[in-house]
Amino acid sequence: MAHDPLLRETDGGVATLIFNRPDKLNAMSEPLIERLDAEVAALEADRSVRVVVLKGAGERAFIAGADIEAYRGGNLKGFIAYQQRSRRIFDRLEALPQPVIAAVRGFALGGGFEIALCADIIVCTEDAQFGLPEGRLGLSPGGGGTQRLTRAVGKYVASELMLAGWRIDGARAHQLGIAAACVPAQELDEAVAARVRSCLKVAPLSQAEMKRLMRQGVDASLPTAKTLEQEVLYRLFMTQDGLEGVAAFLEKRTPEFRGE
Repeated sequence: MAHDPLLRETDGGVATLIFNRPDKLNAMSEPLIERLDAEVAALEADRSVRVVVLKGAGERAFIAGADIEAYRGGNLKGFIAYQQRSRRIFDRLEALPQPVIAAVRGFALGGGFEIALCADIIVCTEDAQFGLPEGRLGLSPGGGGTQRLTRAVGKYVASELMLAGWRIDGARAHQLGIAAACVPAQELDEAVAARVRSCLKVAPLSQAEMKRLMRQGVDASLPTAKTLEQEVLYRLFMTQDGLEGVAAFLEKRTPEFRGE
């Protein structure tokens, strides 16, 4: 399967998607986007998958951005179609009901950074490099980078990365709150695995609703967002998982959540 631009490994309710173009630093391409589209669609409907992990093949990159060779020649119609499809896929990735963890080692630039920003949790290595360098090509981000990054870190830090074309390393990403953790490269797998184990202990309906609240609430007024939050709590209270979680706590046992 070395020719497959995106690999999937599934184990114990965890689906790992591996961007598999190590000779191109896992750069995005139309075949990779097509495969990602298919996998995201499958994950949306697969209740057996509880957690999704994103990672890059090899040791040099998560995704180093787009394959710029494909931009040569100025095919505007093809370029627009590719960008619009990428946006739709990124939005669907962000909206998956399962927790999505991005394991970032090496370069996460341009579209690679934008994909990482669609994840719920980013764990990176000390040698990670994050950036949105599209301005140095006379372009701008098109996969949500200007919006997701600004919402994550604020206008002034985002401006430094985009308007000055700067990159930040893993330690700085952790300091800014982009990454939940920054670890030595040899500790990345265990750092991700620890978070996967914790995610598997949380009720899947709760996770899906909390993801939606965080995504929608940020653009709502505070009173509206708090009302949405309580409406979610009321619904969860009478679900089978809600009843099971309370009962298990009182009975001092591990809950058995079924996503119902």
